[in-house]
Amino acid sequence: MRFRIFHRTRYVYRAPVRDSYNELRLRPVTDDKSRLEFFLLNVNPPARLRHFRDNWLNYVHYFDLPEPHGDLTIEAQSTINTTNPYADGRPTGVKFATLKTDLDDMVVPFLGGSCYVEISPEVWRLGIDIRDDRDDVFEVAEAVMHHIFKNWAYAPNTTSVNTHMNEVLESKKGVCQDFAHLMIGICRSLGIPSRYVSGYLYNGPDSHLRGAQASHAWVEVHVPGKGWYGLDPTNDTLADERHIKIATGRDYNDAAPITGHFDGPPGATTALQVELEVRRTDG
Repeated sequence: MRFRIFHRTRYVYRAPVRDSYNELRLRPVTDDKSRLEFFLLNVNPPARLRHFRDNWLNYVHYFDLPEPHGDLTIEAQSTINTTNPYADGRPTGVKFATLKTDLDDMVVPFLGGSCYVEISPEVWRLGIDIRDDRDDVFEVAEAVMHHIFKNWAYAPNTTSVNTHMNEVLESKKGVCQDFAHLMIGICRSLGIPSRYVSGYLYNGPDSHLRGAQASHAWVEVHVPGKGWYGLDPTNDTLADERHIKIATGRDYNDAAPITGHFDGPPGATTALQVELEVRRTDG
């Protein structure tokens, strides 16, 4: 599928702020399943954009605005071609024992706790119950996804970007970010390396997908000998060509599309306006 993506975020301040520093993870990933054709990033007030690769190999733009300003607009435009990572089938057939023998330095960080994920006795017991007598790594990850979709309510505006997995575990409700953190915690408790994915989701005219109105989040699990594969617990579906990846990390803290700070009066931000369009252009 070929998509054009338009993503604009605007911050309006109650009083002028200054010394604003921002990091942007908005450039879609190019890999063997997706090819980025075009990417343009603009900020207003104008600033010099620089970039680097972070610890998780995400493409990060950053900029400074030392002068006083009353608003900030960040606008990203992309054109990307995607293919279905599951075109050759699901990566089944890998037993749990393999998880203990096939670890490398790029996988180990996705096994323990992180800023929004805790491997607690409660989440471990839940993981054991979901696994039951299954011994296939990917089938267990799918079972975790199904369980969250069936037992947790999709409830916008009930959580925030700072909501911890433990709150979601107790409240039984949340949004895509919350369900991704919960699934990551359960999978890691079982020894399945799992990482957070931020990106976009195309909701076509015949689709009924949740989370397509804003930046979306899902999970990738590492299957030994086969690689990383995405699952979307918000929609109980495999992450296919409709899922457009922009960043990965241990949790939201590593993969947030926009982060930053500024100097200004308390409560300076008065409005956040987000406009997002993901449009299919290949028919």
